[in-house]
Amino acid sequence: MSLNLLAYALFFPAMLVLAVGVAQTCHRHGRPWMLRLFDGDAAFVDAVNSILLAGCYTVNLGYIALVMAGWEPITGIEQLLATLARRMAIIVLALAALHYQNIAVLLIWSRFKQHKATGKRAT
Repeated sequence: MSLNLLAYALFFPAMLVLAVGVAQTCHRHGRPWMLRLFDGDAAFVDAVNSILLAGCYTVNLGYIALVMAGWEPITGIEQLLATLARRMAIIVLALAALHYQNIAVLLIWSRFKQHKATGKRAT
């Protein structure tokens, strides 16, 4: 077995478990937070939350496949471990960046909505 195949066999399941775990955690624990941001509009929040979950899976699986496609040939165990660590770190950092970006967008969206509602009441 080539070391690249071993790396793929280790990398893909680990990243799949990580991506699904992060997505499910954000989906489950993000709902109450989103309900608070959007005044308890459960139908809207559930729709947005489901879209975010599907988008998270799509982006992560595509990114994992893209990362795997660009691997250089691995010639030793030391290089195998370094490659796995580097590739996993890139995906973990990308997941964190996407998560915080989603939080920022939702906060801006809810503030815009509140500002718009406040402005309508004053006129």
